[in-house]
Amino acid sequence: MLDTKSFSIKVEKIANELKISYMDAIVWYCEKNDIEVETAAKLINSKIKQAIALEASDLNMMKEKINSLPV
Repeated sequence: MLDTKSFSIKVEKIANELKISYMDAIVWYCEKNDIEVETAAKLINSKIKQAIALEASDLNMMKEKINSLPV
């Protein structure tokens, strides 16, 4: 079973190596490892949650624009 730290490290590595968004990296990892996305959602750390929020904001997927989030 994965913990938050190891899962987040793997997701960051995938996003950087494949040059894809964090959301796509999570979905990619779940598909390759037969994990439900709902399960993965519980393993995401706050840094990745913030990055996903910024990505969603940039794609106009959120009600209000996020210029930057505190790290």
